[in-house]
Amino acid sequence: MRMAAAPTGPAIAAALAVAAVAAVAALVATRAEATPRWQIAKPVAQGEPTPVEDAPLRKDEAAEKALEARYPTFRIDVEAHRERGHPPPGTVEKRFADVLNRGNPEVDGGEIRHGAFYDGLLYWGSDPLSFIWLNVTNRLRDR
Repeated sequence: MRMAAAPTGPAIAAALAVAAVAAVAALVATRAEATPRWQIAKPVAQGEPTPVEDAPLRKDEAAEKALEARYPTFRIDVEAHRERGHPPPGTVEKRFADVLNRGNPEVDGGEIRHGAFYDGLLYWGSDPLSFIWLNVTNRLRDR
């Protein structure tokens, strides 16, 4: 009894080449089936509605459209103009500084000076140490 001989190098290379060609052919055939088929829609005359115009593309647009149909919202557009005699409103920092410089609205007869409330006699702080510090330093500053 004779045993089959092991395949040699050229036989293995030929078998691999045939397998590679078969794999490439199968890949190309499956790719051709997966290509999408495109259509060009017929042109629409000017002024006519398009076939997809009435159908919203997303669910949220459809929900908003239904809500608007059920509860209509009336909008009022307001236009205004500024007279030329008034100065422009200024920056946020400037308006904030103007509000601080007006004084304390909660206590009558006072104002903000040097970053602290001044009632005309004393500077007031949030605790006893700041009370003393503000009255000593700001008295020296005011001279």
